[in-house]
Amino acid sequence: MKRVQGNAISWFLDEHEGLGAAVEGLVEEGRLRRSYAVRDWGARKVFVKFFLERGLVGYLRNKLMPRGRKEYMLGKRMRSLSVATPLPLGYGVGVGGSFVVQEWIEGNTFRSVFKEGARRGPLLDGLALLLRQLCRGHIRHNDLHLDNVFVGADGLYLIDLHKAKVRVGYFSRGDEAANLTQALTMVYQDLTEGEKQRFFALYGRPDLRPLVERGLKAQWEKWIESKKKRAFSTTSKLVAKGNRVYVRGMEEKGEEGPLELIKKDEKVRVERHGDHIRKVYGSRRRLVRAWETSAALEYVTLDVLPRPFFVERPFLFKEGFIAMEDLGGHGEELDRFLDREYDSMSEARRRALIDAFSRFLAGLLSLGIVHRDLKACNIFAVRDGFRLLDAEDIAFFAPDEKDLARMLVQLASSLPARVRASDRIRFFLKLTAPFPFERKRLFRDVAEACRGEEIVYEGVSGLKREAWQERRPGSPSPFCRPPR
Repeated sequence: MKRVQGNAISWFLDEHEGLGAAVEGLVEEGRLRRSYAVRDWGARKVFVKFFLERGLVGYLRNKLMPRGRKEYMLGKRMRSLSVATPLPLGYGVGVGGSFVVQEWIEGNTFRSVFKEGARRGPLLDGLALLLRQLCRGHIRHNDLHLDNVFVGADGLYLIDLHKAKVRVGYFSRGDEAANLTQALTMVYQDLTEGEKQRFFALYGRPDLRPLVERGLKAQWEKWIESKKKRAFSTTSKLVAKGNRVYVRGMEEKGEEGPLELIKKDEKVRVERHGDHIRKVYGSRRRLVRAWETSAALEYVTLDVLPRPFFVERPFLFKEGFIAMEDLGGHGEELDRFLDREYDSMSEARRRALIDAFSRFLAGLLSLGIVHRDLKACNIFAVRDGFRLLDAEDIAFFAPDEKDLARMLVQLASSLPARVRASDRIRFFLKLTAPFPFERKRLFRDVAEACRGEEIVYEGVSGLKREAWQERRPGSPSPFCRPPR
């Protein structure tokens, strides 16, 4: 290794021809916690990452063990243990932070490639083998999400190593489960039962599955709470400016004037503006809850809500509001949509709608995303799927049978009465299939609760109130027969 002095940066580089020229001219980036550069290195390229340090703790860390040096050393150690990671080439230390220099790998993150759907099987197999190799090397990676697993032409690479540790001696069951839990967090709810079984079998520890699944639930709840706590701060997803907090990239959105009033009641006022929907809250508590939920869901790669642009906090006599994308013209509320379209739908179209809607809700429930007011008017049907409205009514917890029964009663009692029993039952069966509920009991509970409810929904011509249509003698509920 040789030392090269740059612009107030001391570079410590492996003996590779032209490597010093590749990092020449790089300076410290003082605005972001992480910044990156890709530089030419002859016919190849190098990837340079900068770690910004702030405050006394950051200053001391940069003096004693710069994160760039730590990542360089861990990269060397992992490669010696046969763990695939980009070739470490050196590191640099400046006044306000440090750098790591690595070979550039062409490719994309595991999460991005997995979402494309074409290579699910080989990707999951590769992930199981990578995690097994970490276990064999006694390596615990404390930031092992799937954006830190890179898919290159030759396979999977582990990146972002500065939070990893190589255990000397004993590698505990907890260490092993922690790696698995972190790695699976982003995709587990999308895996089929067969994929889950194959993954743990290939990893070699099917007995760890219950422990990992408990860990996934606890980690999700902890992660959501941490994101909610930072909802009014500048983060990797948010930018706080004055009295507003923007979703990154949305700073120019939500500035056009009002066009019409959509809704007004004691709790909120909803306005359509030229380039956004503005939801004005009478209660600061509801505004905070809605924005915390919206901000937390920005970190989840799912289309759950209309895309938020920014929040403006209440100040003196000004009301607080959230500006979000306008879905008008792209769809409509589920109750109005069914009132308009249901009677003319073909059997195939009805089934496709039911299957898509049940997958959408089941996916959210499996993640612990629950809407406490799941009426059809709070579900927006758009061309590419569905969105939930009223973010302030979304909560994060694993629903039990009573929670799901309450949600199903809310939904069933806010759809047009003429929606057929067979379609309602198909939806029930599809929705509940992934969950370990006693389905016959749940079905009976929902049916019994529906008997005492009036159907109320917003139709094409306005608010409608209907009674359940008789399906057979003595059974006024559309849930007229139990599922098999």
